[in-house]
Amino acid sequence: MLAPIKRSVPYIRFKEWTKTIKRRAQLNRYRGTQYRCPICGVTLRAFKPIWRSFWIDYQQYEYIRSPFAMETFNVGAFSCPACDAYDRERLTALYLDRAFRAVDPQRRYRLVEFAPAHALYRMMNRYPFIAYRSADLLSNTADDRVDLTNCPYADGSVDIFLCSHVLEHIEDDRKAMRELHRILKPDGFGIVLVPLFPDIDETNEDPAITTLAERWKYFGGGDHIRQYGKRDFVSRLAAASFAVDQLGIDYFGKEAFRQAGIAENSVLYVVRKGAESRAPS
Repeated sequence: MLAPIKRSVPYIRFKEWTKTIKRRAQLNRYRGTQYRCPICGVTLRAFKPIWRSFWIDYQQYEYIRSPFAMETFNVGAFSCPACDAYDRERLTALYLDRAFRAVDPQRRYRLVEFAPAHALYRMMNRYPFIAYRSADLLSNTADDRVDLTNCPYADGSVDIFLCSHVLEHIEDDRKAMRELHRILKPDGFGIVLVPLFPDIDETNEDPAITTLAERWKYFGGGDHIRQYGKRDFVSRLAAASFAVDQLGIDYFGKEAFRQAGIAENSVLYVVRKGAESRAPS
């Protein structure tokens, strides 16, 4: 009986409001000058570590991989205590801030975020030239109800898309990648992130692994249906006709990573149409 209530927009908004109030009440414990969140701009003495519930699941289901070895996953500085931005969202923000300096401010750019992150949505309000749309298959608060394997958007109608930690949930991920390529404008770009380990090349998507416990153990989440291999992930994007830039600490700079609480092994995958990569300087 409570399930429909918990999925309702008023309930979801109420939960977001209570989380915001709680963060504000606890923020003074994290105030300082050593770090700065690139999304909300708050200076901090520390970011918040990954939730305790993650470690409970990790131990209970005996995940075969070490979270400390995961790419773009800073377990000790996972979220911003002011805006709740995850480290992968803060990395995305560093890139967007740089990319947006090169755009025409007189033009409107359509940006679609799949499985939207609340912190990035707030960031988009700073840029009047961005026409933001949130898209999700299940959320009642997203702007658009979207199945990523069958997008309602027209060919070449999206300037920028953000697709972070979505594809590991989708059965036909290759079709989803082709859809992302189809909707992207010729001069647009997208950001695609999935859980990765630098030392894994091949993807594990054994169809016999179906239970929550098995998926947690082998894929790192009860609703994940594969553990991507890094080389294979890039190959799948390339097979969808994307050019892929892998941008890490050499691109952003060691100090930018440190200040934003981003692990040094973090990598942002930026995709474009065509054969050539064009990352902003």
